[in-house]
Amino acid sequence: MPDRLADLQQAMHLIAEAVRTLPEGCRDLAANALLNVAAEAVAEDVGCSEAGRIFARLADHLSQGRQPPMSGALSLSGFDA
Repeated sequence: MPDRLADLQQAMHLIAEAVRTLPEGCRDLAANALLNVAAEAVAEDVGCSEAGRIFARLADHLSQGRQPPMSGALSLSGFDA
């Protein structure tokens, strides 16, 4: 799992850098676009029912003020980093 966390951190860094290079008019749409891409990928990877459970756990974290850090990951399922 340590390699997976390192890969996740690298991916988050690369995405953050890519968002900074977008035209200003698109930057505010980047989070929504990334969420759509991520939701589709998760649903395709684990199926819609499990994706729903994962996103419900994410919603619980966010409603309690816990935001996913750039330096790591929130544990949402037994399958993530």
